[in-house]
Amino acid sequence: EVQILQTISRKLNNSHWTIAQDSCGKAEWNKTTSRLIQSNVTCNCSFENRNVCHVTNIQLKGYNLTGVLPTELANLTHLVELDLSRNYINGTIPESLARLPNLRILSLLANRLSGPIPPQIANIDTLEELVLEDNLLGGPLPPNLGNSKSLKRLLLSANNFTGVIPDTFGYLKNLTDFRIDGSQLSGKIPEFIGNWTSITRLDLQGTSME
Repeated sequence: EVQILQTISRKLNNSHWTIAQDSCGKAEWNKTTSRLIQSNVTCNCSFENRNVCHVTNIQLKGYNLTGVLPTELANLTHLVELDLSRNYINGTIPESLARLPNLRILSLLANRLSGPIPPQIANIDTLEELVLEDNLLGGPLPPNLGNSKSLKRLLLSANNFTGVIPDTFGYLKNLTDFRIDGSQLSGKIPEFIGNWTSITRLDLQGTSME
């Protein structure tokens, strides 16, 4: 995984990381379940009787990262959180991210991403937060996102999405936060929103919905 991180760092033009083979096992770190490589990468070292570490969290917010999202991210299969908010990453969201079986938080807020949301993202059964606000994403919302039963926060504001909110979103019973304001959605505000009994924040303004 060290080589994977080095490749990701290089492709995103990240000058802040210094990653070595023993980054998760340095003696000065407390030998707890979670250790920090720097201030933004967390390893879980509880595997195989605490002899093996895996990267579980990556937070690189506001690091002036550029380039496209590396497909190598999908090889970090123990990743629980990927937060690359407030950078300058462009291109599309790779379908390969759907191969992260433990991912709970995916935040790509405030980048320059374009294209549609890959429908394969809905295959991540563990996904609880999908934060894609303030990008250049467009096209219709993928109906199979409604199969993401674990989703609690779905933040899609300030993009160029078109069409309507799919009926399948009515299955997202665990949503607490849904934001789609500032997009080009149209049609009627779905009645099923009234069945989102856990919702605490709902932003629909700035659309053409009625």
